[in-house]
Amino acid sequence: MNADEIISSGMLEAYAMGQLSGADARVVEQACADDPRVRAELDQIEEAFELQAMAAAVAPPPAIKAQVLQAVSAEKKGPATAPPVIPITRDTKAPRSWAWLAAAATIAFVVSAAVNVMVLSELKNVRVELARLENDRSVLAEELQVQRASLERSQNMLAVVSDPRMQVVALNGTAADPAAKARVYWDKERKAVHIDVLQLAQAPAGKQYQLWAIVDGQPVDAGVFDMGDGTAPIQAMKGIGNAQAFAVTLEPEGGSVNPTLEAMVLIGQV
Repeated sequence: MNADEIISSGMLEAYAMGQLSGADARVVEQACADDPRVRAELDQIEEAFELQAMAAAVAPPPAIKAQVLQAVSAEKKGPATAPPVIPITRDTKAPRSWAWLAAAATIAFVVSAAVNVMVLSELKNVRVELARLENDRSVLAEELQVQRASLERSQNMLAVVSDPRMQVVALNGTAADPAAKARVYWDKERKAVHIDVLQLAQAPAGKQYQLWAIVDGQPVDAGVFDMGDGTAPIQAMKGIGNAQAFAVTLEPEGGSVNPTLEAMVLIGQV
């Protein structure tokens, strides 16, 4: 092969990358020795590879860089007892050493691995932080919902007790529960009834308090109500348009058709 064929064949690039077999490598080396154009072309290719490697390199942390360079330097020096090596040169102008390329590749690999580890660690931290923020957001949303419900109950209570159309009927305890106290807010025109329990013993399991309106001497069911945590202090009951009194009895859960008179705990005249 002549010089032009070697230059256009791509053998010089393969030689620079160490990919040529022994016979082809010797052809390139002989051509470099015989023809300055081949030598110059190979030098340009090596310089281009060097510039590309340097452009793609990532600056390593000082500690890693020092360790890698120290290892490369030790490898280049070899053991103290190593036998002498006779270098084989291709011509009087020795090609530039490729040790720097090996060092740059090693550094780039080490730095890339270190950067990947740091990125993965940072990504893990970010995911943990996002999970924590999402959990905090959920907790805050639940708290906000509770606060809104509490505010709505308070507004409803305020609307009831401040309504001038409401008639307040005081209910006092009977012999069954002398300390019991409650109030009934009643709007006769709108038939709106609300009960505000001030003091009343907790209903036993399976039992529930029931409000009655006494209409022309007959009890009329005004609904059952709950007590304890989570219940509104003022609860809306069934509508009553006419009543001479209100009373509360302790009935089986769900209420009764007729009041259990011996279980009456509250009563109040309109």
